[in-house]
Amino acid sequence: MNRQIPSRRSRVGIIDLNSGNLLSIKTAIEKAGCEWQVVQQPRPELLTAVDVLVMPGQGRFAFVMNQIDQLGWREFLLEWCRNGKRLVGICVGMQVLFEGSDEDPEAAGLGLFTGRCQKLPHPKTPMVGWAQLSSLSQCMLAVGSQSESEQDANQTKPSSEAGFLASPKRREARFNVYAYFVNSFAIYENPFCTAKVNYGHEFCAAVQRGNLYGFQFHPEKSGRFGQELIQYVCQ
Repeated sequence: MNRQIPSRRSRVGIIDLNSGNLLSIKTAIEKAGCEWQVVQQPRPELLTAVDVLVMPGQGRFAFVMNQIDQLGWREFLLEWCRNGKRLVGICVGMQVLFEGSDEDPEAAGLGLFTGRCQKLPHPKTPMVGWAQLSSLSQCMLAVGSQSESEQDANQTKPSSEAGFLASPKRREARFNVYAYFVNSFAIYENPFCTAKVNYGHEFCAAVQRGNLYGFQFHPEKSGRFGQELIQYVCQ
């Protein structure tokens, strides 16, 4: 991935919004060689004690935003990003980086990206399983190209047992990169989109603006590619 290895272990704060099991993301961050701590409420010393904040989120948009507001994270996260520090939102944790969602129109997102989440038009929702990513750029391209070359060398493919898509019979994209999704709402278009996927409608699988990252999929459940992605954004 051609990224310089830091002289010390990166320090990652995992934001606990009481909206899902954190075990998988803890394990992935630890495997990436990072130190981690679970943080339930913001405190001033986090600005120097932590290098990266990871915000997983599951459930309804309004519930996750209510947790952010009730626990005092809104202004802290906005200031964190104004200072150029790294923030990674996962699943609904990505959605709340935007202005809002049609799932809960009255709930105001963080507004770090413009746009609103819309319901996926596929007759079967939520979208659950593996899906192939396309239009990779920035960190997604850097990790995806590395992961694809290693996958070819080992002749491995993601399992289709837990997902709605199996691996394609022939190569139709530059990279065969798969990720694991569980979602009913998504961002359809954004100028900072770094990967796309299609489930009834094409939508943003990932976004990036500087040190601000969002992943609609679950990198901690996305095999080797997901593990390398976590290492990339947390190191």
